[in-house]
Amino acid sequence: MFILSETIKIILRSKLHFVLNLISMSLAVILIIVSLLLIFASDLIDKFIEENISVSVFINEDFAEDKIIEIEKSLMSKHYVSKVEYISKEKAYEIFIDETGEDFKKILEVNPLPRSFNIFLKKDYLNSRKLKSIENELLNIPGISEVYSKINLFERVLFLAKRIKNYIIISTIVIIIISIYLVLSTNKLIISSNHEKYETMKLVGAKLSTIKLPIILNNFLVGFLAGLISLGLIYFITKIFNLNIILISNYLNINIDMAFVFILMIGPILGVMVSLISLRKITLKVKSF
Repeated sequence: MFILSETIKIILRSKLHFVLNLISMSLAVILIIVSLLLIFASDLIDKFIEENISVSVFINEDFAEDKIIEIEKSLMSKHYVSKVEYISKEKAYEIFIDETGEDFKKILEVNPLPRSFNIFLKKDYLNSRKLKSIENELLNIPGISEVYSKINLFERVLFLAKRIKNYIIISTIVIIIISIYLVLSTNKLIISSNHEKYETMKLVGAKLSTIKLPIILNNFLVGFLAGLISLGLIYFITKIFNLNIILISNYLNINIDMAFVFILMIGPILGVMVSLISLRKITLKVKSF
């Protein structure tokens, strides 16, 4: 009861410090959440790019339609192929209209677009060096006239995505350090303003835990409130922009319940950690006023 009452007294006596601490902690929690969301998003972008890199294999114009299935079986038998998608002349025509908005059938009576297969490669083969030997192997399959890929473009995009992810990770570490520093600075102000009180408590024989635990509990409470503020801000943003948070969490492959618990725990963990750091120099040795 004494520790709880002292915690309440710290809040009541140092209202300004409490508010500053709450603001610092809330900023820290929000910045950490934003950084982690960016990391999740960058992982998703990487995965999307890798899953959508394909190689186009064009079929000879005079190759019999009933033998197309033989090419498909041959392609699927390759150890580096994860999926094969057949593009008929009609499908190619529909794709052409979707991408260009032009209908060449208004001018031409015959569909000039070739039949093809889109081949999706396994992750280990998504590089230009391995693709060169794959292209040569595919050209040896009867009925295939040309192999085309945009692997060089995708490699540049993947390289850029990975660099962005590295920058995000570095930024997250910097943000966490800044966040800890903000909370630590505010915490030191609180301890400094109560210096005389702590020295008096030492003189009357107070235990070290009696001095430290109210401060730790205070920061735990501040951290919990910061978590609630962060959740409230997230809810407010989703309402303003009409976002479906369940859909977003599923898209990012995040368990929504675990995410809420995590957000609520960031603040208390940060608060306790900072308290332990800022209180490490407090001992039972009495200092002169």
